Amino acid sequence: MYIRKLRKPSPNKNIYKFSSLKNRNAVMCESSLEKDCCYHFEYDPDVVQYESQPEGFYYDFDGKKRPYTPDFLVTYLDGTVEYVEVKPYSKTLSKKFKQEFSAHKEAVSQKGFDLVLVTDKQIRDGYFLKNTELVHRYSGYISGDELTLKVHSYLMSLSKIKIHDLATSIGESVGRVFASVLRLVALGKAFVDLDIAQLSESTTVSVR
Repeated sequence: MYIRKLRKPSPNKNIYKFSSLKNRNAVMCESSLEKDCCYHFEYDPDVVQYESQPEGFYYDFDGKKRPYTPDFLVTYLDGTVEYVEVKPYSKTLSKKFKQEFSAHKEAVSQKGFDLVLVTDKQIRDGYFLKNTELVHRYSGYISGDELTLKVHSYLMSLSKIKIHDLATSIGESVGRVFASVLRLVALGKAFVDLDIAQLSESTTVSVR
């Protein structure tokens, strides 16, 4: 077993930092794709916590002992724990990668876990990533933010409402109410569908 530490960028490698409220810490990533994957973990309600570059291990391949560190270790609400490998789709097509990933998966299986492959097609296609990038900009505490507290209080009395209707109902500008909704979503205090369409004033919001 061994631990890889990602601290500072080097001439050969950039280090990306993702600020995670869910983990209450910064998550260090080796690529922009891994950082983008963090948005999925951060805003997936089934994910309790996630760790980048977890404890690595050695496995047998072509008669040799080789080191392997998965990209993430993810813990889910139902108690399930799995390793995640993040790769551009184009790099998963080679025979060498498929053989190595199969060996990685077998080694992880022997430890009692599953190893899942996630590519840029899953991470970057659709609306989820762009929506969560927007939401994440508004993450932060709401103590003293009177409008956000007012929006949350009003939402508590409803099942769901469109953001522009919410703004009209409480007599505030759509832009300010939209920002408050995003802050509530970031903190897990309100819900919007992050997959169906780009977030806008027509988005329906509800409380969790």
